[in-house]
Amino acid sequence: MKKALSFLSLTLLLASCGSPVSSSPIASSEAPSIEPPFISSEAVESSAQEATSEPAQTSSSKPSSTSLVSSSSSSSSSQSSIAPKPWLKPTDDVGLGDQFYFNSIGDVFQVWETYRGDGQTIAVVDVGFNPYHPEFYYSDGTSKVSPLSASFVTTGTSTTKQVGVEKVVNMGESHGTFCAGVAAAAINGQGTVGIAPNASLLLLKTDAKPRSINAAFKYAADCGAKAISVSIGSYYDYTGDLNNDGSDLSTCFDEAVAYCKEKGSVVISAAGNGGLDGRRTEYTYPGAARGAIGVAGLAANEEAKIWSGSSINPHINVDLDERFVDCYAPADQMYGPCHYDNKQYDGGWNGTSFAAPQVAGMAALYFEKNPAASVDNFISALASSCRKFSDGTQTERYNGFGAIDVGKIMGMESKGSITVKVSTNWTNVTAYAWSLRTQLENHEWPGVSMTRINGGYSASIDFSKYDHVIFASGSNQTVNIHVSAFRYGVAYSLTNAGSFEGKRIGHFI
Repeated sequence: MKKALSFLSLTLLLASCGSPVSSSPIASSEAPSIEPPFISSEAVESSAQEATSEPAQTSSSKPSSTSLVSSSSSSSSSQSSIAPKPWLKPTDDVGLGDQFYFNSIGDVFQVWETYRGDGQTIAVVDVGFNPYHPEFYYSDGTSKVSPLSASFVTTGTSTTKQVGVEKVVNMGESHGTFCAGVAAAAINGQGTVGIAPNASLLLLKTDAKPRSINAAFKYAADCGAKAISVSIGSYYDYTGDLNNDGSDLSTCFDEAVAYCKEKGSVVISAAGNGGLDGRRTEYTYPGAARGAIGVAGLAANEEAKIWSGSSINPHINVDLDERFVDCYAPADQMYGPCHYDNKQYDGGWNGTSFAAPQVAGMAALYFEKNPAASVDNFISALASSCRKFSDGTQTERYNGFGAIDVGKIMGMESKGSITVKVSTNWTNVTAYAWSLRTQLENHEWPGVSMTRINGGYSASIDFSKYDHVIFASGSNQTVNIHVSAFRYGVAYSLTNAGSFEGKRIGHFI
């Protein structure tokens, strides 16, 4: 399904990923001491296996039978033995109102009523993590980070692997933490929600050398991770985040990606931030490796507008199996978990780094519903579920399958109509039914005056035409509340600069 040859700097690490705070992050030696939240420290797996040295191309030791991660990627019985996680409302997480990129990926709220990634493992490959971040604990105090999490360092042609949660720690590096949170932050009342909030996380720290990344890929597949997300990379000429170990980027990832596919694991990679450095149509790796899924970026609050910093496929007559961008997910003005400047959460982050883990989370949901599905099955489902861009010029050859739709790939598209009722102390409330796909300007929103009922307001919305609702005070079209979480009964104000409780100004009746 891919690829070709050319490369670019993903500019995906914290110093260059577009964080609104680009000052130097807290270095490892300066990071404050962090205890795991909710529970005592002994509840966190901290005993590491002894470090083992092995060639980078043969890092494939399987987990023991006592592992929390299935040792067989196709064993539904091993997955079903994992205890179900607490089933809370995502709206209990106080940062959900800032995750407005959920408005652009289909009805994920409906999907969460049935599927949340239970029994699935998402591997995240990066240069370090805070595995003790509050987002990586369920509400019952158990960690979602697998004790099989590991680090990989390559010297020459040999890669050393060290297993254990403490081996992936890099408190000064927020990038990996942010990516892991986008994929699978738990619903625990703490902050944000991941696409697959009940999936386990296999955190894999690397030195950013291709041989180390390949070893991490194979290890993840051997550990039973169905989705492997990587958001570090470079152009073919090694301009980027990877460390040159002598590999030929145009071919070096192919064998490891094929190994993962054989094991039933799909590799999903950021397509790159080529729009930031004038190399927008140049191929990036590992996203351009054959068999990997390259994810590019959508602009904020858009379903059909590409983020200006994103890489895109070259507008040339290339074969479909040579494209390096396969689909698009939000990559602009992202909000999620971090660890720098004494912050645990931050917004305004930009980069295709944060688009890739959304697709990884979507893959975890898909494999939860379809445990016997293959990687090819998932890719076919992704292709058929993505929304084509509406201007008619964005062909599959140029921009892959289109924009992701979590509800559609899970067979849970919003249909029919719903009566939306909101309680608020506002007067003269107007509701604007809104479709991100076809109506992007305020003047195109069809206003619906809401009927006053028992201290609240009511309006009927047809889901077959509209996927979101804007509430406005008075009769103008100023956006005061942007709501997509219909099924969980909460209205958020995204214009309120105060506390989160100030954002949650009403609820559905």
